[in-house]
Amino acid sequence: MATAAIRDDDAKGRHTTTHRQLIRIPDGGWLMDTPGMRELRLTEAAAGIAATFDDIDSLAQGCRFGDCRHEGEHGCAVGAAIAEGSLDPGRLRRWQKLMREDRYNSETLAEAHARRRAFGRLTREASRFRRDRRQP
Repeated sequence: MATAAIRDDDAKGRHTTTHRQLIRIPDGGWLMDTPGMRELRLTEAAAGIAATFDDIDSLAQGCRFGDCRHEGEHGCAVGAAIAEGSLDPGRLRRWQKLMREDRYNSETLAEAHARRRAFGRLTREASRFRRDRRQP
């Protein structure tokens, strides 16, 4: 593939490709060249997460409350499985992390805007609270 010289000012290379391309790696796997793209997001991954963590999904069906977050609530079947040693707490943390990422990556533009506005309000309120506490 074509390459360009390293820039003197920051010692970084330049993009030379102008199209997306999948490149087979000899030892197995694939490399995707995506010029100009800084990140890729995996969206709508809930079905894959559910299939991978079907044990947690099955346990969650036994929780006392349908909106159980599995973070120590009373009647949580997932927490009970961790307490008895049949579920690794690390596995639950990985499931929770993937679920958070899927919610974030799958949100609509309106949901993202609302989340950012709510965070902005929260930081302004915290700032005001902190400022008010300092005044005599």
